[in-house]
Amino acid sequence: MSRRRRGYPQAILIGLDEYRATLWTIFSESIRPGKTLTGEGDFTFYQSLIDVLRPSLKEGIKTILIATTDEKEYQRFLNHVRKHQGWLLNGWSLNIVAFEYVPGSAMNIKQVRDLINKHGFQEKLQETHTEGSQQVMNILEKRLNDPEGIETLYFSLEEVEQIVYGEKPIPEYILVTDQFREKHRRRVQRLFQIANNKNVKTMIIKNETRAGSRITQLGGLVGLTRK
Repeated sequence: MSRRRRGYPQAILIGLDEYRATLWTIFSESIRPGKTLTGEGDFTFYQSLIDVLRPSLKEGIKTILIATTDEKEYQRFLNHVRKHQGWLLNGWSLNIVAFEYVPGSAMNIKQVRDLINKHGFQEKLQETHTEGSQQVMNILEKRLNDPEGIETLYFSLEEVEQIVYGEKPIPEYILVTDQFREKHRRRVQRLFQIANNKNVKTMIIKNETRAGSRITQLGGLVGLTRK
């Protein structure tokens, strides 16, 4: 029996119900359950939730969907982020995350599947993903138009492999289109594994999006190192 393909990560979906949260990673071809948290009190509970999100954010996931039947719960969480974790919304451009409210429940796999199959969910996911990736694309465009900035960019798989597998300069971000990933699946998979071990953020962008078209113009893959 062939193993089902998982695809690449697109977003984190959080089912929120008062002081209980269930996390799911949405891949392009599957869904993977994550941790379930329970707690008491807004501050402690929301801080714990942010701590659980950190590893995914470090890997480059920039889209967080919050599913709850009460939008006020989403607003309380977002207010906590604004007050205590403002860097996620207004900090360094390559760290900024896009949060979005999704009406409904996502506390178990049946609810998640029902939610994903609802009309408008995929459009909201793509819209939020585009918002998250736009921050990185803005940085890329600025560097492309700056003589010093362009020196921090690498446009071939061989060059990016060399700097990731070497000692320095360590990249900040690696951007790749889904089409490029399919064409070089094994090499990109290994590259991303090593990159994530070195706390390098990675992002796979759909080829048919505006960001994907731009990355395709640049060869399908771009590595950004620190200026």
